[in-house]
Amino acid sequence: MAQTSTDRSATTDFNAYAVSTDKVATFDGQPRRDTTLTRTIEAAALLPDQTVSKDSFTVPASSTFEACASAFARGTLISTVMGPIAVEDLIPGDLVETHRGPQPIVWLGSTPYLPDFAGDTTSLSYLLRMPGHGMNQSDLLLGPAARLVVRQDRFADLLNCDAVLAPASDYVDGDRVLRVTPPGPVQLYHFALQRHGIIRANGHELESYHPGRVSGAEIGTSVRARLQSMFKHVASLEAFGDLAFPRTTRDVIETLRVA
Repeated sequence: MAQTSTDRSATTDFNAYAVSTDKVATFDGQPRRDTTLTRTIEAAALLPDQTVSKDSFTVPASSTFEACASAFARGTLISTVMGPIAVEDLIPGDLVETHRGPQPIVWLGSTPYLPDFAGDTTSLSYLLRMPGHGMNQSDLLLGPAARLVVRQDRFADLLNCDAVLAPASDYVDGDRVLRVTPPGPVQLYHFALQRHGIIRANGHELESYHPGRVSGAEIGTSVRARLQSMFKHVASLEAFGDLAFPRTTRDVIETLRVA
């Protein structure tokens, strides 16, 4: 059912859940149980007619799909034109402050971290905790899809840009950035803007959601098609446009530091 983006009663505090699907196969005539992990992602998209489409997707429990909805934990404060708003209270159409100025949210996804949900493919086996940026900011709890903005003066000369994006998980140091495994469920969220942008979460600079340049050759044609089907606000993944800054890793950044 579609509804207007001005109806704030329709929050994105979804009761999403992860499930597993059992398939029976045979080996040498003996039955064998093969468990395929799947995850439910609840999504809301701002359509061109300014109505909001809500959908529930059951997808493989892999980083390709989990990255859509696993950057910010419930309670994370996102800087918007109306002031800080908890990520679970954001709705499509809200204007988020970015490095380019206010940008509307066009897509939101949500899925839970579950402490007893384990498998070889899932990326949601841990969360990250880091201090908020600023005296009045609380700690920031992030999922594995979160990327931090890293700024260095040398980037302008070496990369022709002001900053790069690196996984927050690269900065786990056992002191300020910790890898944590909460004992209970934690609802996670991510959101896409009209243009990929840098947002502030509990004072820290992080990126909005962008699927990246994923080709069918890289992830498989059927997987790419399934991923694309989750974003009702665009005709194709290419419509997400360019990244605000290049994505890289901490190791590469450290190499540039000493180059």
